[in-house]
Amino acid sequence: MANTNPLVSSIEEANITILPDDIRINGTMTFKHSLMIKGILEGEIISEGLLVVVPTAKVTAKISTKNLISHGEIQGDVTATEQVVLKETAIHTGNIKAPKIIVESGSLLNGSISMNGNGSAVM
Repeated sequence: MANTNPLVSSIEEANITILPDDIRINGTMTFKHSLMIKGILEGEIISEGLLVVVPTAKVTAKISTKNLISHGEIQGDVTATEQVVLKETAIHTGNIKAPKIIVESGSLLNGSISMNGNGSAVM
């Protein structure tokens, strides 16, 4: 069966950088392509690409990105220019602004969601 989710396809095709689970980062991260976080990050994330937060990750940050797929724990506001996906293991505390948002059954979301229908995030 063909995969119809463009974010999943982009993960499979992306040259993704992985921050392992034994790394703790404090500060601002800026990147253009794809990043997978397995460890702890506190601060701010500014991305023009895909951000993936795995179940072992704990992120406390203000996030600005193109796409976010979260399986882990995020505390902080997220603004995405394309899409945010909270998978069933995700725990999110903070507000989300994006034109497309998927919140899977089982995920926890404590915050508000802002969307608009013209394909751009509400800023």
